Amino acid sequence: MQQTKATSSRRRGRRRGVEIRPGSVKQARLQAGMSLGQVARDDISRTAIYFVETGKAKPSMETLQLIAERTGKPMDFFLGDAAGGFMPAIRLAELERLLATGDNAGVVAVADHALSQNPEADTAARIKLLASMAHLRLAQPVVGRRLAADARVHFEQAGNLEMVAQCLGTEAQGAALMHDPAALSIAEGALTTCRSLKPMPKAIEARLLRVLGHSLVHTGRWDEAITVYEQAIDATDVIQDLHQMSLVYAGLSLAYQETGQISEAVRYSQKALTIQEMLRDRLSQARSLNNLGWLLVRIGELESARRHLTQARAIFEEQGVETRKGDILLSLSELELAEGNLAAASSLAREALELSTRLGETAIVAESHTILGRLAARQGRQSDADAEFAAAIASAEVAGGPRLMEAHEAYAAVLESRGDLVAANQHLKQAISAYHPATPAMLESRIAIA
Repeated sequence: MQQTKATSSRRRGRRRGVEIRPGSVKQARLQAGMSLGQVARDDISRTAIYFVETGKAKPSMETLQLIAERTGKPMDFFLGDAAGGFMPAIRLAELERLLATGDNAGVVAVADHALSQNPEADTAARIKLLASMAHLRLAQPVVGRRLAADARVHFEQAGNLEMVAQCLGTEAQGAALMHDPAALSIAEGALTTCRSLKPMPKAIEARLLRVLGHSLVHTGRWDEAITVYEQAIDATDVIQDLHQMSLVYAGLSLAYQETGQISEAVRYSQKALTIQEMLRDRLSQARSLNNLGWLLVRIGELESARRHLTQARAIFEEQGVETRKGDILLSLSELELAEGNLAAASSLAREALELSTRLGETAIVAESHTILGRLAARQGRQSDADAEFAAAIASAEVAGGPRLMEAHEAYAAVLESRGDLVAANQHLKQAISAYHPATPAMLESRIAIA
């Protein structure tokens, strides 16, 4: 009786049904080899499915989505050209559902098909924005950023500033993944646009605070990043998306790591990882595993670090993703270096260098050269070390952000160990010039690690 009561309460207030292609529900059920009861399960009656199949009733959008899930068919299989004015809303609802459940490949597939049908301009722009978010989660920043920019152009022309802010936030995410220094100014513009709205959409502000925090981390402004992330956490009541919250925690972990607060960095990295494991967000999980593994290298827990970093690399290879894979390879190189395995460390750093050079990831290129310079110095190959550091500094100047400071710091430590104190001091001064907010204590700590 409880089931009948729950069902009737959900159906109270009859909703307008969706026009579907005649015979499509029965066709989908038979192709899936399912009975009426198997499609209906506990939350739809078999009679309702029968009435929909025979055209005696129209399904609600919720019911149609359940039928699509259970028979393994896309929504367009049932809609064809019959949905008329409901088609845009249904397509967008389906994309939002897929994005919320982490089916990013599904979002891309449905969006591509929907765009091929030449929807009207506003719907097309909304589809592109949702698709751009999925591409970013799949570590495809070039496509994701382009789609978000295309959508923004439409919303700017339409005067829809709320959607402009959302598009700018997504563009900033893409730019950050591409190591483009413009990410910070784009993120700031997105937040300014959002805050100009009356009333201000708090949920969008919370998301854009997270994006701005990431951009600040990428440019090495870690204290500012922590402040912005904390503002995002204060907006927890409007951040309903666990995926977003996990990214806030991951960003906080990176910022605390760079300010030398390792215990806080570990705590937030573990919180991010817990959410990502629950959501089965494999790529975000891999990035958090890499971050936590690198932290464990820093505090000397090498066996645990190897487990985390090996798992992170396996996930990237399982997903077939190359973007930012160099970060994991360099963490593994640092691990091998910490264990005294210089040949393995060099091999991993060169693999990262080759991959990041091909992908145009100049920040990772710079870090790869820095590690190779440190390795050459440890092996007594001074001319090779000098060449690697020269390449690291050149790449870091292109990439911007904290990599330039790191390269100068590491080279200063190598030169000091040679006894060339004049040159060491020159590079230490250049490190300070590259990043003014860094404190002397931080610089000494980073040089000691190098």
